[in-house]
Amino acid sequence: MSKDEHTENEILELFEYIEHFNIHFRLLLRRYKRFKEIYSISNATNIDVITYIDMIIVQLRAMCIENERYKNNYTAQILLRKIGEDALANNIDKMLSEEFYDGSIQVSIKTALKIVADEFICHYDNFDGEKSHRISLAEIFINRLMSPYEEKT
Repeated sequence: MSKDEHTENEILELFEYIEHFNIHFRLLLRRYKRFKEIYSISNATNIDVITYIDMIIVQLRAMCIENERYKNNYTAQILLRKIGEDALANNIDKMLSEEFYDGSIQVSIKTALKIVADEFICHYDNFDGEKSHRISLAEIFINRLMSPYEEKT
């Protein structure tokens, strides 16, 4: 295979990757838009609001937090690194490593997102005994996401 063919194949693979990533990204944007519509006309205990929060949390977890060994999965950081935007990918990683809650439960945004998605939505982990603080973390995380007073950058 010539150098030109290899480059052409790499470009086609990158284009396909971006196209597939955008399917997930557009879905996330549509879900978030719908969540805001529903939330503005109902209360936080409405099952539709709760369902959209769950969907958005799981999708954010999938699109921003991935094991390093899965270099072809569709995360924002992998996409940015594929197109040479390492600084932007590093900024996302840096933001995810920031402290989420400055109280008795101190974890990073990444850890909080993983706990809520993995232990309360995708799986129903046991949070009795020494893990009982996890339910508080989940409630705090969701309340902060829904609060109009929280700064969301």
